[in-house]
Amino acid sequence: MSRNLYLASTPMIALAAAGAARAQGGRARLMLLEDFDLAERFEALLRGWRDNPFEDIVRLPGRHTEHVRGAPDRARGFGALLRRTRVKRALRGETLAAIAALDAAFRPDALWLGNDRKVETQYALHLAASRSGDPCPGNYLDDGLYTYLGDVRQRPWVRRKDWLVKRTVYGGWWQRASHAGTTPWIARAWLAFPQLAPPCYRHVQALPREWFANPAMLRLSAQAARMFGMPRHWARRCAGVLVLPHSNQLLANPALADALRQRLRAAADAGAPLALKYHPREVEPDPAGLVGAGAALVLPALLPMELLLPLLPAGALLLGEGSTALLAGRWLRPDLRIGDLGISSDGYAARARNLFAQTGIPVA
Repeated sequence: MSRNLYLASTPMIALAAAGAARAQGGRARLMLLEDFDLAERFEALLRGWRDNPFEDIVRLPGRHTEHVRGAPDRARGFGALLRRTRVKRALRGETLAAIAALDAAFRPDALWLGNDRKVETQYALHLAASRSGDPCPGNYLDDGLYTYLGDVRQRPWVRRKDWLVKRTVYGGWWQRASHAGTTPWIARAWLAFPQLAPPCYRHVQALPREWFANPAMLRLSAQAARMFGMPRHWARRCAGVLVLPHSNQLLANPALADALRQRLRAAADAGAPLALKYHPREVEPDPAGLVGAGAALVLPALLPMELLLPLLPAGALLLGEGSTALLAGRWLRPDLRIGDLGISSDGYAARARNLFAQTGIPVA
C-alpha cells in the first residue's frame, strides 16, 4: 500500500492535501506547519471530519509559533532580536528532528506540498529522496496566484544571501528556487489551469476538480462554517460576497476604500447587498468601516474563503481584487458570477487581472 506524506503551511494547501489524500488512497499522513495562526483549529477541524483521510496529523512549529514565542510583547531592539533568533533556531531544530523521525517511522513513497522553498519541506523531500533512491518524490499542489505569478516582490539579492546562509547552516541539500514547485525533487506540478502554467514547471498535471467538488468536501465546509460561527441562513441575506484585501492596503490607498464603499452602496440600492469577507489576519470585526456602506453582513474573517466556496448558492456573486479566492472560485465553482473589481492600476492586483482575463474572469 502506497504511503503519502502531505505537508501544508497554509489553509489552502491543507484543504488541497485533504482532497488529494482522499483521491490518492493508500496510507496518508499530514504534517501541518504552524505558519498560520489557524493551524490548531485546522487540525481540530480535520480530525473531527468524518471523511478524514489522514491516519495521523502532526502539527509542528512554524513561523507563527516563532512569532508567538519569540516576541510575545513585541519588544524591539538588539536584545529582542537575539531572543527571536534563539527561539527560531531552537524551534527549527525541534521541527527538523520531528520531520526526520516521521520519515524514519512512516517511510513515505511520495510527498505532496504547496511550497518547496521552505527549509522544512526541503528537508522532508531530501530525506525521502535519500532513503528511497527516488530523486523526485515530490508533488506540487496549486497554490493559487503565487503558482502563476510568483512572489509579490522579487528580491534577487535577498534570495542570494538567503541561499548562502542556508547552504552554510544546512549543507548541500538546501536548494534555491525562484518559483515554488521547481526544486529538483518535484516530479509533477498539479495545476488547476495547466494551460497557464509558467514555463519553469517541468511536468504539469491537470488538477482534477472532482477531488474537491464532492459530498465529502462539502461536509467539511459545512462543519467549518459551524466551527467558525457562520450565521445561519446567511446566504439568504446577500447576493454574494466581497472579498477584501488586508485593511493595511485599504488604509494606504483611500481611493480603494472609497471605491469599495461605492460598490457596496450600489449593490444595496439595487436590492442585492453583498456580504463582507475580511482577510483572515484581521483582528477588528470591521477594520475598514465598510459595514455602514450597505453591507448585508460580515462573515467570520478567520474562515478561509476556500472553505466558503462550496457553500455559496448557484449564481452567487463573488467579487474581489488580486485575490486567490477569485481564481479558486473560477475553477471550483464555474456556476458563480465572479468579477475582478479592476480598481488598482498597477502592482500585484494588475498582474492578477491579466491572469484573471485568461481564465474568463471579467472586470466587474
